[in-house]
Amino acid sequence: MPYLKSNKAHYYYEVHGEGTPILFFHPPVMGIETFEYQRALAENYQLIFIDLTDSGRSMKRSEKTSVTDFAEIAYALVMKLGLSSVIVCGYSNGGSTAQEFALLYPDVTKGVIIISGFPEVSSFLLEKEFNLGIWAAKNELLDLFSFVLPKAHFRSKREQRKMAFFIKQGDANTLQRIYEQGRDYVSTDRLNQLTVPVLLIYGKLDAVSPLYSLLFFQQLKDVDVVLVNGVAHQVPTKRPDQCNAIIDSWIKRKQLAHPN
Repeated sequence: MPYLKSNKAHYYYEVHGEGTPILFFHPPVMGIETFEYQRALAENYQLIFIDLTDSGRSMKRSEKTSVTDFAEIAYALVMKLGLSSVIVCGYSNGGSTAQEFALLYPDVTKGVIIISGFPEVSSFLLEKEFNLGIWAAKNELLDLFSFVLPKAHFRSKREQRKMAFFIKQGDANTLQRIYEQGRDYVSTDRLNQLTVPVLLIYGKLDAVSPLYSLLFFQQLKDVDVVLVNGVAHQVPTKRPDQCNAIIDSWIKRKQLAHPN
């Protein structure tokens, strides 16, 4: 299995398909299983998935738990793969990593896709969700994470079991820090530095999407916002066909793809 290794750290990754590279960032502890249904995009693009700290097959205990740490780890992978540029795609808190990657490494960022993401935790509901995650991690309730997160994202029992298997192997102290640092992350005051195209995808039933889509819209120079019917937060897993079609259409419309 392929790993990115440095200073005793190891991060599992996968590469599928050919063409314009898309690098995916998952939320805390959920791992690359989050994007199981986005693998279909490999018909037209090169997909890069990485298990970040305390997720999937990667190392569980590490001090590298901040959004900036994750962006730096991803950049090291991009360099290892010899890629000149990538489109970054983050879901939920993974959207923060996508933003930070684009801000830190504009020369290798071709575009940014944020699904159910936010530039800061400034709403009551989202802050409560993060604080609940921090509380559960602090109390070492990994079984709770392994039940709630897969159940919320997948109807398939097979996919639920697969994600739950890796979540149960997580490290509670590391996960707590990931949630704390994710809650405290803010990019709002730097978003105007992004010059590449940005795609925002939200579920129409997501209670926090109006606030955060407006924050992005006010700061970004080149932004498209797409709302998906019949779903709240879990767009990649509950509406995968629509999600994939939106991504594919946007890349083509913005002329970000290069020939295979």
